[in-house]
Amino acid sequence: MKRIRTVALVIYLLAGVIVISALAGSLFGPYTGRFVELLATRAGHVIVGVSLAVLAVQMFVVLLALLTQKPEPPSMRLSGNPDIEVSTAALVSVARTAAASSDLIIENVEAHVVGHDKSETRIVIDAVALTPHNLEGLARRVQAHVQDACDQTLGVPGAVVQVRFLPSKTVTVTREIVDE
Repeated sequence: MKRIRTVALVIYLLAGVIVISALAGSLFGPYTGRFVELLATRAGHVIVGVSLAVLAVQMFVVLLALLTQKPEPPSMRLSGNPDIEVSTAALVSVARTAAASSDLIIENVEAHVVGHDKSETRIVIDAVALTPHNLEGLARRVQAHVQDACDQTLGVPGAVVQVRFLPSKTVTVTREIVDE
């Protein structure tokens, strides 16, 4: 699907370049007569017509995507029950508190409601590990702490936790400039 999307994007960009070039060339510049003659040929009509059709189809697809896009729900429903909802901000707070450890610094916590009945949430924790050893064990421990805290807070299982580690070291290069 990603490859098809990339090909469609390249075709869309090429069509846009052709249409803009034809318009700009026929209206502005020293070679307007040549552009008008080129566009007056059968091949010129076909190329510009196909490019305009590609642009129209792409604009229609973007319009449909905008109209059918649903906003992300601000809360999840416990066990699919529409009467009991928990906000994602509360889940982020619980996850941030449960993930706190002396071995890492919590950079960012995001919660996204998933599932057809909005009864599950996916929590993504971005952290900086302060120890270079056993990152997998640290990630599993944080994941288990957050999972248990969310299960106890909600009363039902419904949170999937992902832990991502950010780079813990940055290299700063300084150079001293001496005036002689």
